[in-house]
Amino acid sequence: MRYAITDQTWAIMGPLVERCKSPLGPAPDLPDRMFFEALLYWARVGCPWRDLPGDFGDWSAVYNRLRRWIASGRLKKLFEAMAAQPDCEGTLRVMIDSTIVRAHQHSAGARGKKGAPSRPSAGRAAAPRRRSSRSPRTRTA
Repeated sequence: MRYAITDQTWAIMGPLVERCKSPLGPAPDLPDRMFFEALLYWARVGCPWRDLPGDFGDWSAVYNRLRRWIASGRLKKLFEAMAAQPDCEGTLRVMIDSTIVRAHQHSAGARGKKGAPSRPSAGRAAAPRRRSSRSPRTRTA
């Protein structure tokens, strides 16, 4: 498998990860570097969590660990530490566009909140209203 984190990158990132880790609880089965490799693989490929390769261990362990890092604020703390690190200057800006991130198929047609009045689109509001007129097929006696 081709990995994304080089030894040079991990030499900078590893100590920052150690500072952000929680001292509580048992040590995870998956090493930190492989955990971040799994996250990068998942983001790059865009696969469902269940389709993570077995090299990264159990998919649910990776998913739950990510959720805990997000909920506790450790991931944000890691990003802030990396942004403050002068060695990470080249990796500060990452472009994300629609060729990488896909919206769910139902994301465009969501209904508004319950009880909130729906607003017509600007195109409908700007169009002149139709006036009812007699159809040429109707007969008048």
